[in-house]
Amino acid sequence: MGLNKAELDANPVLSRRVVRDLNEQPDVKGVADAGEQGKYDAATCVVSIDYLTAPVAVLESVRAHTKSGGAVHLIISNRCFPTKAVSRWLRIDEPERLHMVADYLWWSGWRDVEILDLKEAEDKIQAEESSGGVGQATGGLQGLMGWFGMSGHRDPLWVVRGINPGDN
Repeated sequence: MGLNKAELDANPVLSRRVVRDLNEQPDVKGVADAGEQGKYDAATCVVSIDYLTAPVAVLESVRAHTKSGGAVHLIISNRCFPTKAVSRWLRIDEPERLHMVADYLWWSGWRDVEILDLKEAEDKIQAEESSGGVGQATGGLQGLMGWFGMSGHRDPLWVVRGINPGDN
C-alpha cells in the first residue's frame, strides 16, 4: 500500500498493490481478505510513520487486520521530507521520536512494544565479522540491513515493533 502507483508497480516483490492516502482514509480495510485466514502475520510501515496525521487510527486498523500474535514493524530513519512530516516530528529529537512511535503502538492496542537500533546491530555484526564469529541469525540481519541500503554507510535506522495481543 502506498501513495505512488508507479513506485508500487515497479516493485516486483509485491503480489498485490493498493494506492491509498492513509491521511484521507486511515482504515486499511479492503487490503486484507475477510476472515482470520485473510489476516496478516505481520505488517510494516517503512519510513512513513512521520507523515501520518492519524497514526493511532491507522495502527488500530492494521491491528484489526493482523492475526493474534502477529507483529507490526515500523522502520524509522533520521531523514524525512520536512514539508510532509507532522510538525511535532520536526520539533523533537530522535529518542523522543522513537518513544512517540512506541506510544502510537501502545495507544492503538499493540503490546510487547520495543525499539531496536539497527545501526547498533550493524556495528555488532561488523565486530563479529572481524573476529570471525558471525552466526546465521546476525547474517540474516546484515542481509536485511543491506536490503534497506545500510551496507557500507553509517545512517541510523530503527525498528519500533509490537505484537497484536489478539483482543481486537
